[in-house]
Amino acid sequence: MEYIKDTKEFTSPPSVVVLGNFDGIHIGHRKLICKALELSRELGLKSLVLTFDPHPSFVLANKEPVDLIYLSCEKERLLSNIDIFVEYPYDLVTAKMTPENFIEKVICKQLNAKFIVVGNDYRFGHERKGDINLLKKLSSKYGYELITIPKIAYNNNIVSSTWIRKEIKQGNIELANKLLGENFSIAGKVVEGKKNGRKFGFPTANIIPHRYKILPPNGVYYSNISVNGKKYNSITNVGVNPTLNGQKKVVETHILGFDEDIYGQVVVVEFIQFIRKEKKFNSIEELKKEVSSNIEYVTSLINE
Repeated sequence: MEYIKDTKEFTSPPSVVVLGNFDGIHIGHRKLICKALELSRELGLKSLVLTFDPHPSFVLANKEPVDLIYLSCEKERLLSNIDIFVEYPYDLVTAKMTPENFIEKVICKQLNAKFIVVGNDYRFGHERKGDINLLKKLSSKYGYELITIPKIAYNNNIVSSTWIRKEIKQGNIELANKLLGENFSIAGKVVEGKKNGRKFGFPTANIIPHRYKILPPNGVYYSNISVNGKKYNSITNVGVNPTLNGQKKVVETHILGFDEDIYGQVVVVEFIQFIRKEKKFNSIEELKKEVSSNIEYVTSLINE
């Protein structure tokens, strides 16, 4: 996949273009992407996803882009089946582009769009005045075909990144995973900690989460972790480890049946199920007993 970011100076080959914000790449977004991949294969065109960085809502509100479901580096991994992934720089100049200019200069001239795939509520351009009606109206002028995809519902509710963000923050990981179409994950480089887990017989791979990344509530989770492209069963703690007087929030993952040095490597931790809230134990022995119990529980889930 070609990944284009931090520049407005580029052009692409003739493409099937998917437009959207894609904070959480959920089951609705996946439907758009599947359609683009299908068309690109049939017609010999490139598949291309265009989104903005940072998210327009943060630029317009002059806020930091916090509570992101997926960071740019994570989107790159999740969209690896696409030919071209463009994160178009969103600034006040971009924000002031009229919908017509955006279609002409970006979608048609830079992206070389032959097909455009969007959700049927897609809005764009200055003050979000552009919509699918405008895209359809200008399609013959600029020589592209518009394909609109209806929103996807789950339990009679429209799937959205806002909904998924809410479920993650409340610890409803299993529901969030259903809405995402895969397990919610965190990617990061394994850093050296105090190695307390190793001292107690439960070595962990520690990630310092990015300050913009959304996290589930502090607690213990059944998880998977990918190391060097191989996936392992694991158990993950999100929090500060109060029993050991921790201060900084860390994602600590104990990999079942694994004891290799992976410091400095980038790993991906997938959250599968919430087990318990983080709590302060009265002693190290009590903590070790609880961790052993949590591992036994996860092992029972694996063996079901």
